[in-house]
Amino acid sequence: MTKDSTMKRITINDVATEAHVSIKTVSNVINNAGSMRPETRKRVQDAIERLGYTVNYSARSLKTGTTNIIGLALMAFEQPWTSMYAGEIIKSARKRGYSVVIDTYGDDGLSSIIDETYCVNADGWIYYADRPLLKHGRLLQQRYPVVLTGESLSYGLVDSVTMPNRQPVDEITTAFIRQGVQCIGLIGAPDDLVKERRLNEVLDLKEGTRVLRTQGYYQAFADAGLPVNTDVVVEGGRWDVNWGVWGAKHLLDVPAFRDASTRAVICLNDALALGALHAFKEYGWRVPDDVQISGFDDIEEGRHSDPALTTVNSQLNRYADYAVDMLIERIGGDTGPTRAISTDYVIEHRGSTTFAQ
Repeated sequence: MTKDSTMKRITINDVATEAHVSIKTVSNVINNAGSMRPETRKRVQDAIERLGYTVNYSARSLKTGTTNIIGLALMAFEQPWTSMYAGEIIKSARKRGYSVVIDTYGDDGLSSIIDETYCVNADGWIYYADRPLLKHGRLLQQRYPVVLTGESLSYGLVDSVTMPNRQPVDEITTAFIRQGVQCIGLIGAPDDLVKERRLNEVLDLKEGTRVLRTQGYYQAFADAGLPVNTDVVVEGGRWDVNWGVWGAKHLLDVPAFRDASTRAVICLNDALALGALHAFKEYGWRVPDDVQISGFDDIEEGRHSDPALTTVNSQLNRYADYAVDMLIERIGGDTGPTRAISTDYVIEHRGSTTFAQ
């Protein structure tokens, strides 16, 4: 190959000529579409690699009006779950021929980055909202397709994907109650409800991950005809490992918990649970003999902690698939009624608890 030819951009026509196939066949290979003999597909792939062909996304965007890029807007990567969720979205999008661009927000919430989404040439966006949306979800009404994930109301404006939050915490709390655990603490409740002593209002609220998971705890006690000791319901702060440590130390200062004959702690995510696990062990308490601990999210670190963490697996891969599929359908022109989908869950019983499966 001459020097001049190396300067020339390789086109889809060049690949078709090299592989002795039609341009349509090359296009099908690039987009993982169509049906053909395996040897034909391999011949095209070999030609692409040999020539160094790359897709001209700018040209394709001008021709089709799409970029095959979707955006993901979510909170900053301060919790292990966030990166796990982003990874599942990327994996799901890639299988469908899409790339993902990510924008993160901080304490100001999702609304603070909406303007930035228009600086990226994405075909549509998946939003993860970490708090209720103001003005009846007005920010969901954008010029591009949107799918909402998280536990905030979508007000029927866009497709949404949620996961079970109340039910699994209810199930775990009920298991501890039936086991006869004398004191069951909770770490991760909504900060404002704890600080303002308004936890009695929690069952009346409609949205928010912390709210819904706390509701599960309260509902289990209500169904058992037992009162909740609010002294052992602890706020979650930033829902990270440090807050889990703080929450465990707080419970150690509460006589009802410290002096109980049997104890358990329900943590509303795995980061809190891992922090609590560390704190209790630091104070010489054995898990699960002196205190049982459960989490939520099934992050990788929890599977390898000592002991391994009992937790809620909310089928995050399906969660991501639902969001990506609905967004791609809207990008493709689907104008049907908005949809709301929820995943299922599995309680992963591991060494940090002893209640029966």
